[in-house]
Amino acid sequence: MDLIERGSQTAKDGFKNERDIVEKFNNWKKDETAQEWLKIMGYNLNEIEFVEAIIISGHKTDVQVQVRIKLKKAIDVENLQVKLVSNPRGFNQIDKRKVDKYVEMWNIPKEVEIILKKYTGEIKPTIKNPRDSRRTFMDEFSKKSQKILIDWIEKNKSLIVNDIIKGRGKFAAEWMLVA
Repeated sequence: MDLIERGSQTAKDGFKNERDIVEKFNNWKKDETAQEWLKIMGYNLNEIEFVEAIIISGHKTDVQVQVRIKLKKAIDVENLQVKLVSNPRGFNQIDKRKVDKYVEMWNIPKEVEIILKKYTGEIKPTIKNPRDSRRTFMDEFSKKSQKILIDWIEKNKSLIVNDIIKGRGKFAAEWMLVA
């Protein structure tokens, strides 16, 4: 299977995984795994009136689980990012935005932007004999460029991790479920 087919199959498997997770939560009364997840989230199963899970598209949250507790009018909402363990090495894409989106979100300086674009392949390598003609690997950058990038990442690591893993706004993921 070539890389494009494998990527397409991985994406399809990820969407199927989300549907499976939704089905498990929606069948929580009979599904022991979903019951364990609800317990981990801090719910007492005896107090739950209903659970409804839905797929959310276009946000860090993949699945939203709505939980209503007996004798209460409020509905609690849990936002989950769902990841599929799709290969033995465990690699998983966690974000697919272009560098320009991060530049906008994080006010990235121009020199860091260029390094990131070379690393992601948005700018082709400008060095002699790169390992890959599509992109520049981190160890192929000059020590100065490596330091510039590492210093910027160190300074902004909390913001980076929060935005990439959790996201922002009402659909920010509160939980990560790896299945």
